[in-house]
Amino acid sequence: MNLQPRTKNKTTKNFLFIGIFTLIALIYITRANLIYADDVSSDDFQIKDFTLGSEGGEEQSSSDFRLMQSIGDNLNDERFTSTNYKLGVGTTFNWMATAPSITCFETTTEGSTNCSDADVNPDGMVMLCGDGGCYDKARFELNSENNPSDTLYSVQITTDSGWNSWDFIDGSTFLIENSSNHDINDYLTESSWEGTVSSFNVYGLSYGTTYYLRATALHGDFTESNPGPDSSATTAQPQITFDIDIAGTGGSSSETSAPYTINLGTLKYGNITTASDLIWMDIGTNLNGGAKIYVRDSYSGLYSSSQSYTLSSSDTDLTSNTGYGLQEYSSTESYLGPLTVESSFGNGGNIVGGIANLIYSEPVYNTNSNPLYEGRCSLYIKARPAEDTPKSDDYTDNIIMTVTGDY
Repeated sequence: MNLQPRTKNKTTKNFLFIGIFTLIALIYITRANLIYADDVSSDDFQIKDFTLGSEGGEEQSSSDFRLMQSIGDNLNDERFTSTNYKLGVGTTFNWMATAPSITCFETTTEGSTNCSDADVNPDGMVMLCGDGGCYDKARFELNSENNPSDTLYSVQITTDSGWNSWDFIDGSTFLIENSSNHDINDYLTESSWEGTVSSFNVYGLSYGTTYYLRATALHGDFTESNPGPDSSATTAQPQITFDIDIAGTGGSSSETSAPYTINLGTLKYGNITTASDLIWMDIGTNLNGGAKIYVRDSYSGLYSSSQSYTLSSSDTDLTSNTGYGLQEYSSTESYLGPLTVESSFGNGGNIVGGIANLIYSEPVYNTNSNPLYEGRCSLYIKARPAEDTPKSDDYTDNIIMTVTGDY
């Protein structure tokens, strides 16, 4: 746009004043000098906000465009902006979509959540990611701030609290992408961002890292808002929690400390002895591939050093055979998994799973290759001596439980 004062003789000036009188009703001009405007559009561009401030304007041009910058509306006046608001001045701001806010951005919430969608449990992200929360993904929800339902949103993410640089969330994969790969396909409606089948809409995060998230809104050409306020969340560490307790059948919530000792009592030939105390275990993990509990022992059975004899352990039915082993009593979890006993140890009756003194332990429980939250399981110890089992009061075994996980 090119606005320039012109100097004419008195007669011509009066004629021109009459000619533009009706234009003054549409554009309020406070300067005394007459001002004319060139055409403000071309085949290549349009000037959408045709504004002249009270202080006039400044022409900027190149071989590709010409623009008259309005300097009288005080767009950059510091009084229009604070940490809590930004007041837009001019027509352009009337077209802009309202900047959205982040309702929730969560990775490790436990016991509560700020997310409101039906697929998020009130217990928070541990329900979706397992014990400790998410270490490589997250969930967020948008607040549209009353934008229409077909408004599109672009989501920005960074580890820099000052937002000196940032990346974007890809609208298809929900992975982090840089600006060179960011395009209109990464602008989604609120329902599309939040309607993911897996309940997650941010992937590829680093563990133990604080991320900041914010969004812009777009509702038609030339309407993208400034970024709204940000929200932050810190990813968890990959983890497995495991604890052993010794208690009776009513010990589902018992907490005991090491050393862990179970007394089998007196073993009698022909009788099946079940220890009054059980091995109780707590397990939880946020590993995507889940976890397994393994068991091994020191002697592959009950061993008497004084008699140099071992009552062997094996997979067997003690109803008709002698031996020694473990059998499941219970297993539960709050979310995910499920926690499942391996077949050798979960047959019920008097069928036990054997324990061996091997470098590679025997699996006894698994989380079905899934994360797990608040798993609890327990095992009986059962034995039946043989007729020729030497009498002794020093039969013992050391049972070793180990846990492994898979990313």
